[in-house]
Amino acid sequence: MSKAISAPLLRTARLLDLVPFITTHQGISLKDLATHFDVTPAQMSADLTTLWMCGLPGYTPLELMDLEFESGYVTISNAPTLAKPRGITFKESVALLLGLDLLSGSLPAQRSDLQELVNSLRTRLAQKMATPAQLSAAPFESPHVLSAIRQAVSSQSGLLINYHSLYTDDLSTRIVSPVDLYEQDGYQYLHAFCFSASDYREFRIDRIIDVQHSSLPDQIGSAIRGSEKIQYSITAPHPSRDVSERFGVDQTGVDISLSSYSRQWIQRSVMASGTGVILQTPADIRAEIAATAQSLLDRYRQA
Repeated sequence: MSKAISAPLLRTARLLDLVPFITTHQGISLKDLATHFDVTPAQMSADLTTLWMCGLPGYTPLELMDLEFESGYVTISNAPTLAKPRGITFKESVALLLGLDLLSGSLPAQRSDLQELVNSLRTRLAQKMATPAQLSAAPFESPHVLSAIRQAVSSQSGLLINYHSLYTDDLSTRIVSPVDLYEQDGYQYLHAFCFSASDYREFRIDRIIDVQHSSLPDQIGSAIRGSEKIQYSITAPHPSRDVSERFGVDQTGVDISLSSYSRQWIQRSVMASGTGVILQTPADIRAEIAATAQSLLDRYRQA
């Protein structure tokens, strides 16, 4: 079905494709040209009229492209600068290969046909642009680190980890008691009690440089293993991208029940979300958030 109206970006792309196509199809009929580009003849006439005013700086008849289509057949001359089809840069090819890698990882196992098409496209693109075909967008996670964490979670034992913090760009050594291993937004995380912070923390697995088994004080280890998740509920009147990533919320105005091991994390996350999240329960954490917010407002008034 022909398109009567084109969006500006689509039309710009079509104009760039028209010149090399007409150059290799001199004398093509206006109707066939419109059919090839899936537009109406009227739209194609408008496109050709626009091309008539394109060319090199100077913009005199000597520099502008010369088009003939009034007879119903299209010819072009004086267009060597745009005679070649559009290409992509090295950076664009790398971005495409990384996107194809993400697409490949998201395909269901039963869609082997799509997997073959993606692999074929990756190979052709890599050969065309002289880039590695096996560029990966997935984060690197050490099998040794993963194995040690899984063993610690199942045995409820402690770990000594060397962790690289993205925010402070520091490498720190921490003793942690692993609680859970989970995946979110394409990354694997360790939820654990950190003895350096004396609180529960989330550690991204690919940022754990090294890990060793470590013993925990019996009384502290027992208290941690006996901890229960705090049940809380929120409403998201305006679920922004940050709110969606932080709480996994994509619905508006609906009470959602969640859980966390840390009341401090709940308090900080709700406050960081501004008007995007309303904490419904528990009431004691709501009161703490209200008190903290009031304290901040009082400091602004004093200033």
